[in-house]
Amino acid sequence: MQEEETITFKSTPENWNKESIGLKRNTVRKIDYGDRFWIMDLWMCAKIKKLFIVIEQTTNGDKFKREVTDVSKINDYYIVSW
Repeated sequence: MQEEETITFKSTPENWNKESIGLKRNTVRKIDYGDRFWIMDLWMCAKIKKLFIVIEQTTNGDKFKREVTDVSKINDYYIVSW
């Protein structure tokens, strides 16, 4: 079992502000077959002990990091909660 991994997504300023202060504690992403989605699949199968998400603001590059508490998959979409 792998100890931990980190995935990164970008977010618009409006969403990033709510996400960074905890008003919005999740993100919905359509699968693009990048490594991020493979990593989330491994975490859902308990092959990764801890998963972290970094959210980067699209206009100024500000970032925050949180530990993932849940990943749900619905068709081609992942819902990542922290």
